[in-house]
Formats: sequence, C-alpha cells, structure tokens
Amino acid sequence: MKNIRTILILLAGAALCCLGLSDCTRNEIRVSFDLPEKTNRTYTLLYYASDPAKGWITEEVVNVAEGHGEAVLPTVNPTLIWLFVAGAKDPQTVIYAERGDHIEISGKSASPAEWKVSGNPVSESLSEWRTANAGVIAAARGGKREDRLALNKAVSAYVSAHPADPASALLMLVSFDRRADEAGFRRNWNLLRDEAADRKWKDLVSRSDMDSDVPAEDRLPSRIVLKTLGTGCDTIEPGRVPLLLYFTRNNARTHGSDIAALRALVREYPDSSRRVIADIGFDTDSMTRLYPTRTDSLRTAVRAWMPLGVSDAVAREAGVMRVPYMIVADSKGRVVYRGDNMEEAAERFRESMK
Repeated sequence: MKNIRTILILLAGAALCCLGLSDCTRNEIRVSFDLPEKTNRTYTLLYYASDPAKGWITEEVVNVAEGHGEAVLPTVNPTLIWLFVAGAKDPQTVIYAERGDHIEISGKSASPAEWKVSGNPVSESLSEWRTANAGVIAAARGGKREDRLALNKAVSAYVSAHPADPASALLMLVSFDRRADEAGFRRNWNLLRDEAADRKWKDLVSRSDMDSDVPAEDRLPSRIVLKTLGTGCDTIEPGRVPLLLYFTRNNARTHGSDIAALRALVREYPDSSRRVIADIGFDTDSMTRLYPTRTDSLRTAVRAWMPLGVSDAVAREAGVMRVPYMIVADSKGRVVYRGDNMEEAAERFRESMK
C-alpha cells in the first residue's frame, strides 16, 4: 500500500506540472561551459533580469576552471545574455535565453569566436551565424567603415535567406551598423515577417532608435514646416527641387566639419531656387542656437530651430532619431540618403543636382 501511495503522489505531482507547466519551470537560466581542459579564465555574463513587476541589470562572473564552469541566472522574462572576456570592452557574443533554458557553451579552444552555443533554436541560429562570420566580426571591431559595411553585408545575407527567423531580427538589432547604412537597415528590417516581425525583439534589445516602427517607404512628409531664425517660419515641400536636411546640435561630434561641408555646397550651388539646404538645430536654448548662425557664413540656407529635438513631430515624421543626421532627397521627393556621414550626403546631393 505504501508503494501504491507513493506512486499516486508522484503521478498527481506530474499531472499538476502538466496542468500548470509555468509553476514547474524554475525562474532561472543555467549557463554551463564545456571547453578544453587547459582553459582557466574568467567570463562575465551581463543580462537584464526581470519579472512582471520590475527589472534590473545583472552581472554574473563565471570562473571556468579546467574547461568547466556554470552559472545560474535568475529571471522570469526572456533576456539577452552578453558574454565578456575579462578586460574586453566589447561583448564576445550575445545569447538569447528564456527561463528554464539550459544554455550550453562548448568549443575546442578558449576563443569565444569558435564556441558553439545551444539551448534554444534562436541562440543556436545566432551561434551558427557568428562562427561562420568570425573573421568579419573581428575585423568590424576595428571600426573601419569598410569592415562595418562588410559585417552589415553578412547580416543582410542571413536576413534575406531567413526573413521569418527571430535570429534575423536580433542580428539586425545587435550586429547591423545602422549608422553606416541607414537605407540598408530599413530595407532589411522591412523584409522581416511572421515571428521575426514581432515587436518583442525590439523591446528585448531596447534600442533608442527603434522607439517607433521603421516606415515601409522611405519618403519625407509632403510639407515640412520649420521654425526659422530671421523669417520666423519656412515651409519645405519635398519633390520640387533636391534638398539636404541637416539635423544637429552645436556640440555634435562633427558639427564644425559638417557646417564647413554645407558652406562648400552653398557656394557650389548659390541659387537657392534650385535647391534646399537646411541646417536644423536641436539646441534647447535659443541664444545657443542663434549666435553661431550669425558667425558661420552659411548663407542662402534655411536656418531652423527645433528645440524639442527628436521629440518634435516633424523630426518623428521624418524619421530622425539622433544627431548629427542628414537626409537627402532628389527632385522627385525620393530619399536617396539617410545617415550621419556628411561626405556621403554631399555626394548624393551633388548627384541629385545633375
């Protein structure tokens, strides 16, 4: 009888787990390392732990001794785990995990670039892409534009081949350099479909430039009304003549060189009836904005003031989410450039003026 009673209790417990699976899943993620025996290193796991009421950034240090180590990461909601090698500024890899997952990290060397990550389909896809593109990723960390564009190309190839895979959304949010190729980012982002297009991936990464949806068509509003210095108000109508909109602050990192480039364009194309060049300042103080406009010799350009910055309705509708930022449109109103590289913006503007 005692054995029968024990069996009945176990069966009842199993039934309860099946009825309420969430109650039987621990609010934690296990991460284990299985590396070569000679590996003795310290790694940091940085992630956002959260429950329905609150969230907090958590850092867990894992000591891998003789190739083995393990960490238990408490959390309720899905999260991204950023893995750092001791002393490194940038994370070596990113791992997607949900509560109850057992993330296994294995490899034949101590180099994270060669590690395989398993535990759920999303992280496994990310791991396969990372190992296949290890050289491109390492080169992009050097910061050269051509290397960052090569990394973007690798991400684009994966997105094109797997538009419904959530890993595509995470690669776009984590690995694609939007500053280097704004148009490419928009084009690839709009390829995402099904589960990959779910908003939860944007919320998971929580990027400031993804607060609103990426528009399907890269066009400007039909009328752009600006508060201007001197005239009080000015209306720009894209589609009449080529235009270059430059959004900035006086303390923006490239403000001086950008203004010099705009000055060269104004001199090159002095007839303001054939083009629009607008310098739009996000400085909150009017005097801070007014003084430079009197001294920088940027003539026959629209000098506008937008103290609300990226929160301004015009900025939001135009898709401006940071400074410095340039938008170039041709005489048909088609946006031919978006980004923060004035040299490229000027080149696209000259092409539109031909």
